[in-house]
Amino acid sequence: MVTKKRRRSQLARAGAQRQQLRRAQRAARRRRRQLLVSAVVLVLAIAALVTWIVLHTGDTGATRAGGDYAGAQRPTAGRAMSAEGVR
Repeated sequence: MVTKKRRRSQLARAGAQRQQLRRAQRAARRRRRQLLVSAVVLVLAIAALVTWIVLHTGDTGATRAGGDYAGAQRPTAGRAMSAEGVR
């Protein structure tokens, strides 16, 4: 037969072990959640950076390659210009 004092000690030890297990599980869930949130933030940051680069460099490439209208023919007096350029 187990004494009352020993039984209380066993119950306290078992309760402490369960509490320690719950704390460890909670910490593992917190670490997993933080990792997931960090990954999502990283993907969004990379997507935003790529979008910004594409939007800010997409229209400057044509002018640097000589695609401007400096060499285009100018209409002379008497000739009208259509939507496509010189008529």
